[in-house]
Amino acid sequence: MRKVIIILILGTFLLSLTACYDAHEMDDMLYVVSIGVDKGISDKWRLTIQFPTMKEGGGQTQSGSGGGGQSQSGSGGDEQSGHSYASIDAPSFFTGIDMLNASLPRKLNFSHAQIIVFSEELAKEGLIGEYIAPLSRFREIRRSAHVFVVKGNAIDFIKENKPVIGTTISKSFQVLAHTSENIGYFPNITLENFYEALKSPCGQAIAAMASVNDSKSFAENGEPWGTKFKTGGDYFAGQLPRTGQNKIEVWGTALFNGDKMVGELNGDETRFLLMIRGEFKQGSFTMQDPQKPELIIPLDVRVSKKPQIDIDIKDKKPVIRLKVQLDADLLAVQSMINYEQPELQSLLEETFKKSVEEGITMLIKKCQGLNTDVFHFGDYAAKNFLTIDAFESYDWNRHFKEAEVIVDVNFAIRRTGTQIKSYPIKDPIGVN
Repeated sequence: MRKVIIILILGTFLLSLTACYDAHEMDDMLYVVSIGVDKGISDKWRLTIQFPTMKEGGGQTQSGSGGGGQSQSGSGGDEQSGHSYASIDAPSFFTGIDMLNASLPRKLNFSHAQIIVFSEELAKEGLIGEYIAPLSRFREIRRSAHVFVVKGNAIDFIKENKPVIGTTISKSFQVLAHTSENIGYFPNITLENFYEALKSPCGQAIAAMASVNDSKSFAENGEPWGTKFKTGGDYFAGQLPRTGQNKIEVWGTALFNGDKMVGELNGDETRFLLMIRGEFKQGSFTMQDPQKPELIIPLDVRVSKKPQIDIDIKDKKPVIRLKVQLDADLLAVQSMINYEQPELQSLLEETFKKSVEEGITMLIKKCQGLNTDVFHFGDYAAKNFLTIDAFESYDWNRHFKEAEVIVDVNFAIRRTGTQIKSYPIKDPIGVN
Protein backbone atom coordinates (compact mmCIF):
# COMPACT_ATOMS: atom_id res chain seq x y z
CA MET A 1 0.00 0.00 0.00
CA ARG A 2 2.84 2.34 0.87
CA LYS A 3 4.44 1.69 -2.55
CA VAL A 4 1.19 2.54 -4.32
CA ILE A 5 0.94 5.83 -2.43
CA ILE A 6 4.55 6.70 -3.24
CA ILE A 7 3.99 5.90 -6.93
CA LEU A 8 0.88 8.11 -7.02
CA ILE A 9 2.73 10.99 -5.35
CA LEU A 10 5.66 10.66 -7.76
CA GLY A 11 3.26 10.45 -10.71
CA THR A 12 1.46 13.60 -9.62
CA PHE A 13 4.80 15.36 -9.11
CA LEU A 14 5.97 14.37 -12.58
CA LEU A 15 2.73 15.61 -14.18
CA SER A 16 3.23 18.99 -12.53
CA LEU A 17 6.58 19.32 -14.33
CA THR A 18 5.00 19.18 -17.79
CA ALA A 19 4.35 22.96 -17.68
CA CYS A 20 2.21 24.52 -20.44
CA TYR A 21 2.82 21.89 -23.08
CA ASP A 22 -0.19 23.06 -25.11
CA ALA A 23 0.48 26.82 -24.82
CA HIS A 24 0.77 29.07 -27.89
CA GLU A 25 2.94 32.15 -28.13
CA MET A 26 1.08 35.31 -29.12
CA ASP A 27 3.18 35.81 -32.24
CA ASP A 28 2.38 32.25 -33.35
CA MET A 29 -1.26 33.27 -33.84
CA LEU A 30 -2.95 35.42 -36.47
CA TYR A 31 -5.90 37.20 -34.86
CA VAL A 32 -8.84 37.74 -37.20
CA VAL A 33 -10.71 41.03 -36.66
CA SER A 34 -13.37 40.81 -39.41
CA ILE A 35 -15.25 37.93 -41.05
CA GLY A 36 -17.09 38.25 -44.36
CA VAL A 37 -19.43 35.64 -45.80
CA ASP A 38 -20.59 35.49 -49.44
CA LYS A 39 -22.03 32.77 -51.62
CA GLY A 40 -19.12 30.91 -53.14
CA ILE A 41 -18.50 30.13 -56.82
CA SER A 42 -15.96 27.31 -56.66
CA ASP A 43 -17.64 26.02 -53.50
CA LYS A 44 -20.53 26.83 -51.14
CA TRP A 45 -18.82 29.39 -48.90
CA ARG A 46 -16.75 32.39 -49.89
CA LEU A 47 -15.04 33.16 -46.61
CA THR A 48 -13.12 36.43 -46.23
CA ILE A 49 -11.04 37.25 -43.18
CA GLN A 50 -9.23 40.44 -42.20
CA PHE A 51 -6.22 40.52 -39.91
CA PRO A 52 -3.27 42.72 -38.82
CA THR A 53 -0.15 42.36 -40.97
CA MET A 54 2.21 42.46 -37.95
CA LYS A 55 4.79 44.44 -39.90
CA GLU A 56 6.91 47.26 -38.56
CA GLY A 57 7.05 50.74 -39.97
CA GLY A 58 3.47 52.01 -39.85
CA GLY A 59 -0.11 50.89 -39.33
CA GLN A 60 -0.97 48.24 -36.72
CA THR A 61 0.85 45.18 -35.51
CA GLN A 62 -0.59 42.13 -33.86
CA SER A 63 -0.25 43.80 -30.48
CA GLY A 64 -1.47 47.15 -31.86
CA SER A 65 1.90 48.96 -31.89
CA GLY A 66 2.61 49.40 -35.62
CA GLY A 67 3.03 47.67 -38.92
CA GLY A 68 2.44 48.19 -42.62
CA GLY A 69 0.43 45.79 -44.72
CA GLN A 70 1.57 43.86 -47.76
CA SER A 71 -0.52 41.01 -49.09
CA GLN A 72 0.57 37.46 -48.40
CA SER A 73 -0.32 33.98 -49.64
CA GLY A 74 -2.94 35.09 -52.10
CA SER A 75 -4.32 37.76 -49.79
CA GLY A 76 -4.70 41.48 -50.39
CA GLY A 77 -3.41 44.25 -48.20
CA ASP A 78 -3.06 47.96 -47.67
CA GLU A 79 0.32 49.45 -46.82
CA GLN A 80 -1.26 52.30 -44.89
CA SER A 81 -3.92 50.48 -42.89
CA GLY A 82 -1.66 47.79 -41.41
CA HIS A 83 -4.26 45.14 -42.25
CA SER A 84 -4.60 42.50 -44.91
CA TYR A 85 -7.32 40.11 -46.00
CA ALA A 86 -7.66 36.66 -47.52
CA SER A 87 -10.60 34.97 -49.23
CA ILE A 88 -11.28 31.37 -50.09
CA ASP A 89 -14.13 29.24 -51.47
CA ALA A 90 -14.75 26.23 -49.26
CA PRO A 91 -17.46 23.63 -48.52
CA SER A 92 -17.77 24.73 -44.87
CA PHE A 93 -16.55 27.42 -42.52
CA PHE A 94 -14.20 25.11 -40.60
CA THR A 95 -12.74 23.51 -43.72
CA GLY A 96 -12.16 27.01 -45.05
CA ILE A 97 -10.16 27.84 -41.93
CA ASP A 98 -7.93 24.81 -42.46
CA MET A 99 -7.51 25.67 -46.14
CA LEU A 100 -6.47 29.22 -45.26
CA ASN A 101 -4.10 27.96 -42.56
CA ALA A 102 -2.25 26.07 -45.30
CA SER A 103 -1.28 29.34 -46.97
CA LEU A 104 -0.83 31.69 -44.00
CA PRO A 105 2.34 31.50 -41.84
CA ARG A 106 0.44 31.64 -38.53
CA LYS A 107 -2.53 29.80 -37.07
CA LEU A 108 -5.80 31.69 -37.41
CA ASN A 109 -7.51 32.65 -34.17
CA PHE A 110 -11.04 34.18 -34.05
CA SER A 111 -11.26 35.12 -30.38
CA HIS A 112 -10.90 38.85 -31.18
CA ALA A 113 -13.24 38.98 -34.18
CA GLN A 114 -15.55 41.99 -33.76
CA ILE A 115 -17.32 42.12 -37.14
CA ILE A 116 -19.35 39.49 -39.01
CA VAL A 117 -20.59 40.66 -42.42
CA PHE A 118 -23.12 38.78 -44.59
CA SER A 119 -23.81 39.75 -48.19
CA GLU A 120 -27.30 41.03 -49.04
CA GLU A 121 -27.61 38.36 -51.76
CA LEU A 122 -27.04 35.59 -49.24
CA ALA A 123 -29.52 37.16 -46.81
CA LYS A 124 -32.27 37.60 -49.42
CA GLU A 125 -32.01 33.97 -50.51
CA GLY A 126 -32.72 32.76 -46.97
CA LEU A 127 -29.31 31.18 -46.42
CA ILE A 128 -28.39 33.09 -43.27
CA GLY A 129 -29.48 30.23 -41.01
CA GLU A 130 -27.14 27.75 -42.71
CA TYR A 131 -24.20 30.11 -42.58
CA ILE A 132 -24.65 31.54 -39.09
CA ALA A 133 -25.14 28.24 -37.24
CA PRO A 134 -21.46 27.19 -37.36
CA LEU A 135 -20.34 30.72 -36.42
CA SER A 136 -22.52 30.74 -33.30
CA ARG A 137 -21.35 27.24 -32.34
CA PHE A 138 -17.62 27.98 -32.78
CA ARG A 139 -16.06 28.49 -29.34
CA GLU A 140 -13.52 31.05 -30.56
CA ILE A 141 -16.13 33.52 -31.88
CA ARG A 142 -17.64 35.71 -29.20
CA ARG A 143 -21.39 36.20 -29.08
CA SER A 144 -20.67 39.93 -28.65
CA ALA A 145 -19.37 40.23 -32.25
CA HIS A 146 -21.40 42.73 -34.30
CA VAL A 147 -23.51 41.44 -37.22
CA PHE A 148 -24.08 43.42 -40.44
CA VAL A 149 -25.77 42.79 -43.77
CA VAL A 150 -23.83 44.54 -46.51
CA LYS A 151 -25.03 45.73 -49.88
CA GLY A 152 -22.99 44.11 -52.61
CA ASN A 153 -20.36 41.58 -51.60
CA ALA A 154 -18.88 41.10 -48.14
CA ILE A 155 -15.41 40.76 -49.69
CA ASP A 156 -15.64 44.28 -51.16
CA PHE A 157 -16.72 45.68 -47.80
CA ILE A 158 -13.77 43.97 -46.07
CA LYS A 159 -11.37 45.40 -48.67
CA GLU A 160 -12.56 48.93 -47.89
CA ASN A 161 -12.67 48.38 -44.13
CA LYS A 162 -9.64 50.48 -43.21
CA PRO A 163 -9.09 52.53 -40.04
CA VAL A 164 -9.38 56.24 -40.83
CA ILE A 165 -8.93 57.35 -37.22
CA GLY A 166 -6.34 55.41 -35.25
CA THR A 167 -4.91 52.09 -36.41
CA THR A 168 -7.22 49.49 -34.86
CA ILE A 169 -10.17 48.22 -36.88
CA SER A 170 -11.71 46.32 -33.97
CA LYS A 171 -11.66 49.47 -31.79
CA SER A 172 -13.12 51.56 -34.61
CA PHE A 173 -16.08 49.22 -35.05
CA GLN A 174 -16.67 48.88 -31.32
CA VAL A 175 -17.01 52.67 -31.10
CA LEU A 176 -19.07 52.84 -34.31
CA ALA A 177 -21.50 50.14 -33.15
CA HIS A 178 -22.15 51.97 -29.89
CA THR A 179 -22.64 55.23 -31.81
CA SER A 180 -26.11 53.84 -32.50
CA GLU A 181 -27.06 54.95 -28.97
CA ASN A 182 -26.29 58.58 -29.83
CA ILE A 183 -27.80 58.82 -33.33
CA GLY A 184 -30.28 55.94 -33.74
CA TYR A 185 -29.76 55.59 -37.50
CA PHE A 186 -28.83 51.89 -37.22
CA PRO A 187 -29.30 49.17 -34.60
CA ASN A 188 -26.51 47.66 -32.53
CA ILE A 189 -27.01 43.94 -33.17
CA THR A 190 -24.64 41.28 -31.87
CA LEU A 191 -24.33 37.63 -32.86
CA GLU A 192 -26.18 36.75 -29.64
CA ASN A 193 -29.10 39.10 -30.47
CA PHE A 194 -29.34 37.99 -34.07
CA TYR A 195 -29.09 34.23 -33.59
CA GLU A 196 -31.60 34.16 -30.73
CA ALA A 197 -34.09 36.27 -32.72
CA LEU A 198 -33.89 33.80 -35.62
CA LYS A 199 -35.25 31.11 -33.29
CA SER A 200 -37.72 33.22 -31.30
CA PRO A 201 -41.50 32.56 -31.42
CA CYS A 202 -42.07 36.16 -30.22
CA GLY A 203 -40.66 38.11 -33.14
CA GLN A 204 -38.22 38.28 -36.01
CA ALA A 205 -34.58 39.27 -36.44
CA ILE A 206 -32.96 42.49 -37.61
CA ALA A 207 -29.40 43.45 -38.50
CA ALA A 208 -27.63 46.72 -39.21
CA MET A 209 -27.22 47.52 -42.91
CA ALA A 210 -23.77 48.46 -44.16
CA SER A 211 -22.41 49.51 -47.52
CA VAL A 212 -19.45 50.86 -49.42
CA ASN A 213 -20.26 54.45 -50.37
CA ASP A 214 -18.78 55.29 -53.77
CA SER A 215 -19.48 59.03 -53.26
CA LYS A 216 -21.68 59.15 -56.40
CA SER A 217 -24.46 60.72 -54.33
CA PHE A 218 -22.15 63.63 -53.48
CA ALA A 219 -22.79 66.12 -56.29
CA GLU A 220 -19.87 68.52 -56.71
CA ASN A 221 -21.62 70.60 -59.36
CA GLY A 222 -25.19 71.57 -60.08
CA GLU A 223 -27.97 73.81 -58.88
CA PRO A 224 -27.87 74.75 -55.16
CA TRP A 225 -30.40 73.13 -52.89
CA GLY A 226 -33.80 74.84 -52.87
CA THR A 227 -36.53 74.81 -50.24
CA LYS A 228 -37.64 71.16 -50.49
CA PHE A 229 -37.70 69.59 -47.03
CA LYS A 230 -35.63 66.53 -46.17
CA THR A 231 -35.21 65.04 -42.71
CA GLY A 232 -31.64 63.82 -43.21
CA GLY A 233 -32.66 60.28 -42.29
CA ASP A 234 -34.54 59.44 -45.49
CA TYR A 235 -31.59 57.63 -47.07
CA PHE A 236 -30.69 53.96 -47.35
CA ALA A 237 -27.23 52.47 -46.80
CA GLY A 238 -24.77 53.56 -49.48
CA GLN A 239 -26.82 56.61 -50.52
CA LEU A 240 -25.56 59.29 -48.10
CA PRO A 241 -24.39 62.37 -50.04
CA ARG A 242 -20.89 62.39 -48.60
CA THR A 243 -17.27 61.96 -49.61
CA GLY A 244 -13.97 61.34 -47.84
CA GLN A 245 -11.35 58.69 -47.22
CA ASN A 246 -13.73 56.49 -45.25
CA LYS A 247 -15.83 54.62 -47.83
CA ILE A 248 -17.79 52.32 -45.55
CA GLU A 249 -20.93 53.31 -43.69
CA VAL A 250 -23.50 51.66 -41.42
CA TRP A 251 -27.02 52.99 -41.95
CA GLY A 252 -30.51 51.57 -41.71
CA THR A 253 -31.84 48.12 -40.89
CA ALA A 254 -32.27 44.76 -42.60
CA LEU A 255 -35.60 43.07 -41.79
CA PHE A 256 -35.91 39.29 -41.61
CA ASN A 257 -38.73 36.79 -41.75
CA GLY A 258 -37.13 33.64 -40.41
CA ASP A 259 -33.63 33.66 -41.87
CA LYS A 260 -34.66 35.45 -45.07
CA MET A 261 -34.20 39.18 -45.54
CA VAL A 262 -37.55 40.59 -46.65
CA GLY A 263 -37.06 44.35 -46.42
CA GLU A 264 -34.91 47.33 -45.50
CA LEU A 265 -35.45 50.44 -43.40
CA ASN A 266 -33.94 53.86 -43.98
CA GLY A 267 -32.51 56.00 -41.18
CA ASP A 268 -35.78 57.60 -40.07
CA GLU A 269 -37.65 54.28 -40.03
CA THR A 270 -34.83 52.77 -38.02
CA ARG A 271 -35.20 55.46 -35.37
CA PHE A 272 -38.91 54.70 -35.04
CA LEU A 273 -38.10 50.98 -34.83
CA LEU A 274 -35.64 51.57 -32.00
CA MET A 275 -38.15 53.76 -30.15
CA ILE A 276 -40.64 50.90 -30.16
CA ARG A 277 -38.01 48.35 -29.11
CA GLY A 278 -36.84 50.59 -26.26
CA GLU A 279 -33.36 50.89 -27.78
CA PHE A 280 -33.45 54.52 -28.95
CA LYS A 281 -31.70 56.90 -26.57
CA GLN A 282 -30.92 60.16 -28.34
CA GLY A 283 -30.75 61.80 -31.75
CA SER A 284 -31.06 65.11 -33.59
CA PHE A 285 -34.30 65.48 -35.58
CA THR A 286 -35.10 68.10 -38.20
CA MET A 287 -38.71 69.29 -38.53
CA GLN A 288 -40.37 71.84 -40.78
CA ASP A 289 -41.21 75.18 -39.24
CA PRO A 290 -45.01 75.05 -38.81
CA GLN A 291 -45.37 78.72 -39.80
CA LYS A 292 -42.60 78.92 -42.41
CA PRO A 293 -42.36 75.48 -44.06
CA GLU A 294 -39.41 76.54 -46.22
CA LEU A 295 -37.31 76.72 -43.02
CA ILE A 296 -36.43 74.07 -40.47
CA ILE A 297 -36.18 73.60 -36.71
CA PRO A 298 -33.66 71.08 -35.29
CA LEU A 299 -34.43 69.25 -32.04
CA ASP A 300 -32.27 67.14 -29.75
CA VAL A 301 -34.70 64.31 -28.92
CA ARG A 302 -34.37 61.80 -26.07
CA VAL A 303 -36.54 59.04 -24.68
CA SER A 304 -37.88 60.01 -21.25
CA LYS A 305 -39.30 56.57 -20.37
CA LYS A 306 -39.32 53.10 -21.85
CA PRO A 307 -42.23 52.48 -24.24
CA GLN A 308 -45.44 51.15 -22.75
CA ILE A 309 -46.87 48.23 -24.72
CA ASP A 310 -50.13 46.45 -23.92
CA ILE A 311 -51.56 43.70 -26.10
CA ASP A 312 -54.99 42.12 -25.84
CA ILE A 313 -56.18 39.26 -28.04
CA LYS A 314 -59.89 39.37 -28.86
CA ASP A 315 -61.31 36.58 -31.03
CA LYS A 316 -57.73 35.66 -31.94
CA LYS A 317 -57.11 39.19 -33.29
CA PRO A 318 -54.40 41.18 -31.45
CA VAL A 319 -54.94 44.78 -30.37
CA ILE A 320 -51.64 46.57 -29.69
CA ARG A 321 -51.56 49.78 -27.64
CA LEU A 322 -48.21 51.54 -27.86
CA LYS A 323 -47.17 54.64 -25.92
CA VAL A 324 -43.84 56.37 -26.60
CA GLN A 325 -42.59 59.20 -24.38
CA LEU A 326 -40.02 61.70 -25.69
CA ASP A 327 -38.34 64.88 -24.48
CA ALA A 328 -36.35 67.39 -26.52
CA ASP A 329 -34.15 70.46 -26.45
CA LEU A 330 -34.78 73.23 -28.97
CA LEU A 331 -31.51 73.65 -30.91
CA ALA A 332 -32.29 76.46 -33.34
CA VAL A 333 -35.08 78.49 -34.96
CA GLN A 334 -34.16 79.65 -38.47
CA SER A 335 -37.29 81.81 -38.81
CA MET A 336 -36.52 83.66 -35.56
CA ILE A 337 -40.17 83.20 -34.53
CA ASN A 338 -40.51 83.25 -30.76
CA TYR A 339 -41.30 79.54 -30.32
CA GLU A 340 -40.05 79.78 -26.76
CA GLN A 341 -43.34 81.28 -25.61
CA PRO A 342 -45.78 78.63 -24.30
CA GLU A 343 -48.45 78.95 -27.01
CA LEU A 344 -46.02 78.57 -29.92
CA GLN A 345 -44.00 75.92 -28.09
CA SER A 346 -47.19 73.86 -27.84
CA LEU A 347 -47.57 74.21 -31.61
CA LEU A 348 -44.07 72.80 -32.13
CA GLU A 349 -44.74 69.94 -29.72
CA GLU A 350 -48.02 68.99 -31.39
CA THR A 351 -46.50 69.14 -34.88
CA PHE A 352 -43.56 66.94 -33.96
CA LYS A 353 -45.76 64.54 -31.96
CA LYS A 354 -48.02 63.97 -35.00
CA SER A 355 -45.04 63.37 -37.31
CA VAL A 356 -43.63 60.71 -34.96
CA GLU A 357 -47.04 59.05 -34.54
CA GLU A 358 -47.48 58.93 -38.31
CA GLY A 359 -43.95 57.59 -38.80
CA ILE A 360 -44.39 54.83 -36.21
CA THR A 361 -47.81 53.86 -37.59
CA MET A 362 -46.52 53.67 -41.17
CA LEU A 363 -43.51 51.62 -40.05
CA ILE A 364 -45.69 49.08 -38.22
CA LYS A 365 -47.97 48.77 -41.27
CA LYS A 366 -44.92 48.27 -43.49
CA CYS A 367 -43.68 45.45 -41.26
CA GLN A 368 -47.15 43.91 -41.11
CA GLY A 369 -47.16 43.87 -44.91
CA LEU A 370 -43.85 42.00 -44.78
CA ASN A 371 -45.24 39.71 -42.06
CA THR A 372 -42.31 40.38 -39.76
CA ASP A 373 -42.63 41.44 -36.12
CA VAL A 374 -39.20 42.99 -35.67
CA PHE A 375 -40.57 44.91 -32.64
CA HIS A 376 -40.95 41.66 -30.66
CA PHE A 377 -44.51 42.51 -29.67
CA GLY A 378 -44.87 38.77 -29.10
CA ASP A 379 -43.05 39.14 -25.78
CA TYR A 380 -45.99 41.24 -24.56
CA ALA A 381 -48.66 39.10 -26.25
CA ALA A 382 -47.49 36.01 -24.36
CA LYS A 383 -49.19 37.23 -21.15
CA ASN A 384 -52.56 36.41 -22.77
CA PHE A 385 -51.78 32.68 -22.60
CA LEU A 386 -51.60 30.40 -19.59
CA THR A 387 -48.87 28.12 -20.95
CA ILE A 388 -45.94 28.29 -23.34
CA ASP A 389 -47.49 25.54 -25.45
CA ALA A 390 -50.70 27.56 -25.84
CA PHE A 391 -48.73 30.62 -26.95
CA GLU A 392 -46.63 28.65 -29.42
CA SER A 393 -49.69 26.94 -30.91
CA TYR A 394 -51.28 30.40 -31.44
CA ASP A 395 -48.23 31.22 -33.64
CA TRP A 396 -47.79 34.93 -32.96
CA ASN A 397 -45.56 35.54 -35.97
CA ARG A 398 -48.46 34.58 -38.27
CA HIS A 399 -51.07 36.67 -36.44
CA PHE A 400 -49.01 39.85 -36.17
CA LYS A 401 -50.11 41.06 -39.63
CA GLU A 402 -53.75 41.04 -38.43
CA ALA A 403 -53.11 43.23 -35.38
CA GLU A 404 -54.84 46.54 -34.80
CA VAL A 405 -52.30 49.09 -33.59
CA ILE A 406 -53.05 52.23 -31.54
CA VAL A 407 -50.09 54.62 -31.26
CA ASP A 408 -49.78 57.45 -28.76
CA VAL A 409 -46.73 59.73 -28.46
CA ASN A 410 -46.12 62.07 -25.53
CA PHE A 411 -43.66 64.81 -26.45
CA ALA A 412 -42.42 67.87 -24.57
CA ILE A 413 -39.72 70.47 -25.23
CA ARG A 414 -37.90 70.81 -21.91
CA ARG A 415 -35.12 73.27 -22.71
CA THR A 416 -34.42 76.00 -25.26
CA GLY A 417 -30.65 76.13 -24.96
CA THR A 418 -28.96 79.37 -23.90
CA GLN A 419 -31.65 81.52 -25.50
CA ILE A 420 -34.99 82.14 -23.81
CA LYS A 421 -36.52 84.19 -26.63
CA SER A 422 -36.01 84.45 -30.40
CA TYR A 423 -35.79 87.89 -32.01
CA PRO A 424 -35.99 88.57 -35.75
CA ILE A 425 -32.84 89.77 -37.49
CA LYS A 426 -33.22 93.36 -38.70
CA ASP A 427 -33.38 93.98 -42.42
CA PRO A 428 -30.30 95.73 -43.88
CA ILE A 429 -30.65 99.45 -44.41
CA GLY A 430 -29.81 101.03 -47.74
CA VAL A 431 -28.97 97.77 -49.48
CA ASN A 432 -30.76 96.78 -52.70
